[in-house]
Amino acid sequence: MASSLADTLEALAERLSKTAQNLRSGSFSIETDTVQRMSLLKAGADLLDAVTLSKDRVLTWLPQFAHITAIRLFIKWKAFEKIPTGNDATISYTELAAKLGADVSLITRFTRALVANGTLKQVGADRVAHTEFSHIFTSPNPIWAMLQQGFDSHLASWVAMPKYFDRFGLTAEPTDRLQTVLAFAEGRLGATVWDIQHADEERLRVFMMAMGVIEEQMPPLGAYDIGWVAKETARQPADDQRPLLVDVGGGRGHALKGILKLTPDLPANRCVLEDLPEVVEAARREVPELVDVQMIAMDFHKEQPVKRALVYYMRRCLHDYSDEDCVGMLQHISGAMATDSRLLIVETLLGDRPSPFQVAMDLAMMTISGKERTLDNFRDITGKAGLKITNVSQIPGGSAVIECALA
Repeated sequence: MASSLADTLEALAERLSKTAQNLRSGSFSIETDTVQRMSLLKAGADLLDAVTLSKDRVLTWLPQFAHITAIRLFIKWKAFEKIPTGNDATISYTELAAKLGADVSLITRFTRALVANGTLKQVGADRVAHTEFSHIFTSPNPIWAMLQQGFDSHLASWVAMPKYFDRFGLTAEPTDRLQTVLAFAEGRLGATVWDIQHADEERLRVFMMAMGVIEEQMPPLGAYDIGWVAKETARQPADDQRPLLVDVGGGRGHALKGILKLTPDLPANRCVLEDLPEVVEAARREVPELVDVQMIAMDFHKEQPVKRALVYYMRRCLHDYSDEDCVGMLQHISGAMATDSRLLIVETLLGDRPSPFQVAMDLAMMTISGKERTLDNFRDITGKAGLKITNVSQIPGGSAVIECALA
């Protein structure tokens, strides 16, 4: 065992040494090189895994729970904003409690949790200062929002899972959009996740902002070459106005903006952004870059309104729904496709050994009766919808562009 551990540590040391050389040479940027950064994080996780004894694993979870809870409360109380910024700026526990109108002992105990886990820095015996990490939580941003979304929705739903499965049993995975774990946790069985999100304006704002973190992890196309669409356009008659690309359930157009930027020869006026009426209206108001794009209100559980488009594009939609719901959504698209049309599905693609982040996302999707899928899962739902997978283009980080045609 000692020899095996030594071999593992030597291999990790070699990986870390190469990364250090890349940093010094400038061939690796921790801010911009996602692939190498993920590899570095994996090396760190492998190191912890190698040296952590079984009895230590549970003991490491408790500080993480306490840490996340303290951050969530400090965000709620706007406590991070009360801590002064600037070089050498500090605040005492007593002063921070006074700014919050709170008991000194109470605030001290939560602040200690943040100091112990490295979010805040203690100065002297009773003063604290910001760290680079804690600055993130001083104003709204995607990371600030993601922590709230994860704590309030996903973690709360996971905590409710034992009672949920006591009630609904273990004979099937959650699939009902009106009987989700999230709705059960919030005492709102019968309401969809979107009903719950839209009932609270601030919660919806936080949710939409949090999605920015996931957007960064899943580029709209990765290595998939969509240049063939522009080439096809060049071969068509000048007066042909066939829709070229329909972003189905495209939200406020983040992915479509990326596609148009990557493919400047693709005419925006022949692209379509589809989503629920209120989302499309928000995109019209707030996304001037898409002023030339056609915007159509639709529900992807109903008939696809745009027929014979060259490309239908769905990004991070299917994982919100059960297999049965997905088959129905895909059937609406296959029913609108022409023989030369293609459907591009951009989703997480689970392998034989998914990463911890991938399985965490899968369990998060379970709380709303959705799921992340393997390639076989995608073959199953697309096949039932009259489609066949013609190409799979991997995206670094564990997602993929899955190209489909009519079967």
